[in-house]
Amino acid sequence: MKIGGVELENNIMLAPMAGVTDLSFRLLCREQGSSYTVTEMVSAKAVLYNNRNTDILLRRERSPCSFSAQIRI
Repeated sequence: MKIGGVELENNIMLAPMAGVTDLSFRLLCREQGSSYTVTEMVSAKAVLYNNRNTDILLRRERSPCSFSAQIRI
């Protein structure tokens, strides 16, 4: 599957879910075959002010995989 210039291994994707899609859950989904994962929504203001809780939500695995973050303005 291809999204723009990004080619994915398969069509299995993890939808963002508030309070659920933290790094541990995304890693489990990746191990089970997800080729694309998304964080839960984070606030742009929290990113700007280096909010520690937001940094935790935006952590990503070091392995090469397709990942995106939902940022609310």
